[in-house]
Amino acid sequence: MPSELVSRLLRAVPIDDVMRSLARIAEHDRYQASHGIDDAASVVAQSARDLGLADVTVSRFPADGAARWWSFRAPVSWTPVVARLEVWAGGHRALQLDHALQPFSVATYSAATPAGGVAARLVKVQGAPRDFDVRGAVAVVGREELARGDLPAELARLGALGFITDAPARTGAAGEEHPGRIELEPHSPLFAFSLTRAQLGRVRPLLDAGAEARVLIEVDASASMPVVSGVLPGDEAGGEVWLTAHLCHPRPGANDNASGVAALLGVAAALRAERARSPRRSIRFFWGPEFLGVAAVLHERMASRGRAGLPSAVINVDMAGEDQALCGSPFLIERGPDFRPSLLVPFAEHVVGEVFARTAAHPGVWRAIPFAGFSDHALFADPSTASAAVQLCHAPDRFNHSAADTLDKVSAVEMARTTVAASALAWMMASPGALAVPMVERIVGDWCASELAAAHRVASRFEGLQAGEWSRRLLRHVERSNEAMRALVQPGTGSEAPAAPARGRVIRRRWSGPFNARAMAADLPADSRAALTRLIAADKQNLALLLNFAIRADGSRGREDLVDETSLALGRPIEEGVARGLVDLLLESGWATEDSPSDD
Repeated sequence: MPSELVSRLLRAVPIDDVMRSLARIAEHDRYQASHGIDDAASVVAQSARDLGLADVTVSRFPADGAARWWSFRAPVSWTPVVARLEVWAGGHRALQLDHALQPFSVATYSAATPAGGVAARLVKVQGAPRDFDVRGAVAVVGREELARGDLPAELARLGALGFITDAPARTGAAGEEHPGRIELEPHSPLFAFSLTRAQLGRVRPLLDAGAEARVLIEVDASASMPVVSGVLPGDEAGGEVWLTAHLCHPRPGANDNASGVAALLGVAAALRAERARSPRRSIRFFWGPEFLGVAAVLHERMASRGRAGLPSAVINVDMAGEDQALCGSPFLIERGPDFRPSLLVPFAEHVVGEVFARTAAHPGVWRAIPFAGFSDHALFADPSTASAAVQLCHAPDRFNHSAADTLDKVSAVEMARTTVAASALAWMMASPGALAVPMVERIVGDWCASELAAAHRVASRFEGLQAGEWSRRLLRHVERSNEAMRALVQPGTGSEAPAAPARGRVIRRRWSGPFNARAMAADLPADSRAALTRLIAADKQNLALLLNFAIRADGSRGREDLVDETSLALGRPIEEGVARGLVDLLLESGWATEDSPSDD
């Protein structure tokens, strides 16, 4: 049956309409609380109504920076009306930059200048800015300096007006350069501009000749935070399936994430074509700012309905359409945490396999990866909001978070693949019992066999580690996970082993709601916060480790257990110093404590 469903949906997805929707969304600067994202939300809402979704609403939340949804703070309203930079030296203008013409050039949350703008000297900063006189100046910052998490705060403390840098610049497919994203803290007293290497190269020789920056920034702070929702009603109450795609990011943000937004509109169109085979459960769609939009929705629903307000399954679509050849990004299925088994995972991988088999005339590969949590699906991993969730995405993308993320990097074939996979998976999860038990057993059995084969391949690479003990633990871990998955199809067939006692003192969470790494970092002392920033800048997977440690900190596991279980879930050993440092930071923040097992 899944193969027939995929075939029907491949015919039903209006891919030309999907690509047109994507282009319309990409026209807008979609900062999290801005007039641009509000305009994009209006486009999405009208499209959802035109497609026949019910109860289409645009909820608008305050954008005042207050802690509103557990530890998640509302975004700060910020729309750059004007953002221009000129560099002058010797009476000549050496550089002119306008955000209206060059996307990504102004840093998010840049401070407005006084009316008429400011003129200030340019100062080259190398190493620690405390060694330089930057009061009333605009700093010129390199890659090494920007990588320091405390640089903006230090520049603000020393009285700088702002900074310019080419550190996030990216090279396009044809060798052209594009500025990359810079984000300041809300209410920052600084402004910043992101330049290409060539643009900053024209400025550097002028720094010793009295070069001057002339800056004009006007900001509108009247927008709210929009979240668009709509529903394809099912035949029974409860157990909704949710599809989510974040609407935010500066323009064009074609793949990240206008593609995911448009893909969900395509899902709505395709599932409407399946109305003769109506799902039993409702399928609800959400489009809003990344993390914060879903946090706001979850908080509202749980406040009014408790855990009954949680969905039965979530499909998050983020970066849906990457041209694999251009972007270097395979199609990925990111699973949820493996300690919470769900049929959503083998169903997702079976469906994507079917999609790729039926589009095999076009190049491209797919694979499944362990839970990392870099998008909205992470909000459903925490025990307080636990729901089965997967993400359909592409990563890494060499153009991500830069002005090079343009429409020409989007593949219509990849958009169709993502849209069909999300449609089929949503229908299957919203139609319990629609698949015959032997079919489900075959899907799960094939998945378990594949998991064990993959585990043997990984184990063979690490046989020399502690005389092969890690490899043996990995194989036992996968075998137990397979048993738990099979038990979902045939309850009572699994042999549930008693939980092993924690090794040493247990790590116990002290936060409410979904884990929020940004808020946790804000509760660290400045030096420790900078250390965490450096760890994540050195390897983004360290952020995934932190999240994996946090969602296991339920008071039943010790430090060694957290690290070992995460290592087995990710299928790789974890460097001891990194693991120790991350757990220490979690404890130092006060978000968790290390207690004796008997402590309440």
